[in-house]
Amino acid sequence: MTQVKLLFVVLVVGAASMAIVTPHDIDLTSWLHGKKSQEFVDLMSESMFELERFGGGDLIVWYSVICVLLYLCSSLIDYDCSSRRIMSGLQTKLLVRPGVADWLRRNRLRLEFLVVSIFCCSTLMVKLLKWTMARPRPKKYFWGTRPFYEWWEVGPYFLDEGTYRASFPSGHTASAITLMGLVYVLWFSFENNRRRRLGTALFLFTTVFVLAMATARIMTKAHWPTDVTFSIFGGWVLIHLLFFYGLRVSGGSAGLAGGSTELTPPPPFRGIRICWYLCLFCLAVVGLFLGLKHFLHDRWPWLIISSIGSLPLLFYAAVKCYGEGLFRADA
Repeated sequence: MTQVKLLFVVLVVGAASMAIVTPHDIDLTSWLHGKKSQEFVDLMSESMFELERFGGGDLIVWYSVICVLLYLCSSLIDYDCSSRRIMSGLQTKLLVRPGVADWLRRNRLRLEFLVVSIFCCSTLMVKLLKWTMARPRPKKYFWGTRPFYEWWEVGPYFLDEGTYRASFPSGHTASAITLMGLVYVLWFSFENNRRRRLGTALFLFTTVFVLAMATARIMTKAHWPTDVTFSIFGGWVLIHLLFFYGLRVSGGSAGLAGGSTELTPPPPFRGIRICWYLCLFCLAVVGLFLGLKHFLHDRWPWLIISSIGSLPLLFYAAVKCYGEGLFRADA
């Protein structure tokens, strides 16, 4: 299946799923809450970082940490560390192991993609939509403290009411779908059939894991079914776009070199810079939206200044991302 056909399938299935689930948000949430298994919910929600047992979210935390550390090491081996003693020492320890250094260099683009996709799905997409859409959580509706809002409606929360109250989309589910990035790496950046079979196995595991996380979030009335459905397919589309078009892991001058599975290493630490500029871009979008929201609702109308100030930041971040080669055909 080509990359365009796969994207079309994901978009169609995602849109159909949202269309099917949307009219039944309240009923499905009530039904799943009534079927709640406390042991299952605890398994998916507990965390060893909160002095509890190993939970479902910890898998994504460790996956993210490993990807970031490997990417930093892969960038360090080609970075000029002459004026930085600590970094120079770490670089020397990596370079004296030629096999390790060669593996890190050859896989830098893959690792960069994993780091950027994790950051975009689990942080940027979630925060951007939570802060702008401000949809109340199901428990607020069932407690009678907030009315029901559809997923496309802008909710009632303002800045003075906190920025993490919103329901749409699900951060836990969006974090879980980041495993799909590794599936793409195994499926589309290697010619080795063994790695592709491993990617298929990981895809099946990711599907079960993501559905389990999504179900647990609905059972606790932390999210509506549309919240988790959007997180799954929205995150998947974002990963697909970053892989094939944003960072061009499977093609382009920074992709497959000479038709082999050898990838041309990008500049050291480029992924960190891209994440930073994307963060500025999303902050500009949030500032633009929140300024207009408060102004239109006649609450803190002076925040319209943030909308005006966000425009140059939006332009600056977009230019910087493009300059780093993000979504640039000749990168």
